[in-house]
Amino acid sequence: MQENRDCHGCGICCRGSIIPLSDQDLSQLRSQRWDNHPNYRNGPTVVPIRAFSKKYRLAHRSDGSCVFLNEKGLCQIHVDFGYVAKPTICRVFPLQLIPRDKDVALTIRRSCPSAAMDLGRTIQDHLPAIERLVNEDRLSSKPVDAPMLKAGEHRDWKSTRLALDAASQLLLDERYPPVRRLVHVLQFADLLEKAKIKSMSHEKLEVLIQTLAEHVAEESKPFFEDRRQPSGLARVFFRQIAVEFARLHPEYRPHSKWSQRLRMMDTGWRVFRRRGLTPSMSPAFSRVAFDDLEQPLGQVDPSIDRPLARLIETQSASYLYAMADRQGWSVVDSLRNLAILFPVGLWLLRWASHGRAPLVEDMVNIVVALDRGQGFHSLNSSLHRWRLKIIGSHGVA
Repeated sequence: MQENRDCHGCGICCRGSIIPLSDQDLSQLRSQRWDNHPNYRNGPTVVPIRAFSKKYRLAHRSDGSCVFLNEKGLCQIHVDFGYVAKPTICRVFPLQLIPRDKDVALTIRRSCPSAAMDLGRTIQDHLPAIERLVNEDRLSSKPVDAPMLKAGEHRDWKSTRLALDAASQLLLDERYPPVRRLVHVLQFADLLEKAKIKSMSHEKLEVLIQTLAEHVAEESKPFFEDRRQPSGLARVFFRQIAVEFARLHPEYRPHSKWSQRLRMMDTGWRVFRRRGLTPSMSPAFSRVAFDDLEQPLGQVDPSIDRPLARLIETQSASYLYAMADRQGWSVVDSLRNLAILFPVGLWLLRWASHGRAPLVEDMVNIVVALDRGQGFHSLNSSLHRWRLKIIGSHGVA
């Protein structure tokens, strides 16, 4: 699948991002002697990733931006020492290597607006730079274990790929619109979860997965013929998830710890009640009645949906959605998490464009937020996994 990207200097990746540092990165930063720089003498440039950790990350300012983001919106490391002097993740982003068993996938993270719009050079054009970093041991291409297929069931890569490839084919099947593809893959995940495959041979598993994939279109017809409203509990959980993603919007700015806690408490209460006005999140999301966000969005130009559909397609093709570092998550869980991105994205689009026609720019910023959720703790937790299962069994808003 073709992906494109070049940096257009928006600076969004320098705001609200956690940049862990390798030992090489840390040594390089210390050799640059930022403690002698007039703008960095009175504060740290790196901080521990967590309390008592021996691993470090780049420090943030109070507004969540990187300490090295200067007033012109440029990286001060890049300005003073050049591109190759930046930490590895900063040099690579939004490219990401995804090691598997016998191969490595190179994909593009769509938390970069340019990547979300597929603007710039092809991913093949970036390959030589990635290969150099691998040869310098700054990026790892070593094989990794296959993700758990479903709860409590580990299989080797040969068998796990059967499910990953079947899901990818369902999500890339252009005979159906995106919503139908998502229903198909959710039906596939549910049937796979219910199947008794623990002692099944690879050959029998291959036949089963092929059969499931071939019949999900027929099995999913009742979902479209008899559309039912989701339960109240499913709506609460769905809104909780959507609001958590809204916090990752590029225009969201954190506040002081106490005011942030109070705002989160107010947000939680409003989401639970499902009445009144939405919380005040950022300039991108005005305060509107929750009921207004339940109204159909209407006919939307396909160019507006495209960045959202591309996010799901590229994550599926590269296995990125299943290879995230989520402890205890299976392929089945990750498929549900991938599928929820589409309705959440449309719900946030209704919110962002309330009172006017939606714009491509609205969706691009929403896709940035959705992709950022890949590394957001509350959206990678066991609680979130449980919420997805409840939504799946009680309907999606």
